[in-house]
This record gives sequence, structure tokens and C-alpha cells, in this order.
Amino acid sequence: MKITDVKCAVIASAPVIRITTDEGITGWGQIETPKPYLQPIVLQLKSWLVGEDPVNVERVVKRIRVRGGFKPWGAAVSAIEMALWDIAGKAAGLPVYRLLGGKVRDQVRTYRTLYQAEVPGGADHTPEGYKRWAQYAKSLPGGFTMFKLPTSF
Repeated sequence: MKITDVKCAVIASAPVIRITTDEGITGWGQIETPKPYLQPIVLQLKSWLVGEDPVNVERVVKRIRVRGGFKPWGAAVSAIEMALWDIAGKAAGLPVYRLLGGKVRDQVRTYRTLYQAEVPGGADHTPEGYKRWAQYAKSLPGGFTMFKLPTSF
């Protein structure tokens, strides 16, 4: 099996990747929102991917990771890896978690990122700002018990 095409569309400011193979299997990956600026980075990696065997995930990821594993390349590489695992699972007729070692738990605790701009009245990196962040977090639907707050650097 060989990769024949790599496409990247930005949907609601989040890049979504589609990798297609010569056997008609399609794999999907995505990058967290809002990162539309990563679309060209994904497409730059296309020439490194076409012709590769998508089921050989580790080899392909190692090949493209030489471009960089940190910002901004890391998110693009991760989304491509996600699409490769999707293809590998479909080719094997197995869910990806089985390829990665099997089920180890029945539930996964998730978190939600909270951005300053979405907090009513704003939230800065002060005790009062963190209080507004916490109050806003408690009001959100979804049952989240963990939140990630971005930092500036």
C-alpha cells in the first residue's frame, strides 16, 4: 500500500487532514483549533509522504519528524500520524486502540482549554483573573473536571 495524496482543509479554523492510499483507504487526522496557519506546513510535508507505506507508521513519522517536532511542526506531524494510524486500523480491520496495545480503561478523563477571550469580562494572569476563569469553567456544560489555561511566554 502506498500514499497517493495528502489534503488539508481548514474547518472552523481547525486543519483537518485526509491521506489517501492506492488501495482506496482514507485516513483522517486533525489539529486543534484555532491553528489555520498550519495548513501550509502540512502541505509542505506532502512530498515527503507520497509513495510511502502508510501502515509503517513509525517509519513515516520518523521521516517527517526530522523537519521538527516542536512548534509549529509538531502539531502537523501529530495530525499526520493520527491519519496514518487511521489507515493502519482500517487496513487491519481493527480499531486503532488494539494496534496500540489494547484497551486499558473504560473511561478517559478529558480536559478543555479555556482561552482568555472567551471568559465574560476577560481573564488575565492575576488572582482575580484566575477566579473569573474558574467561575466560567464551572458554568460550562460537558462535565469537565480539568481545564488547561494558556500561558504567555
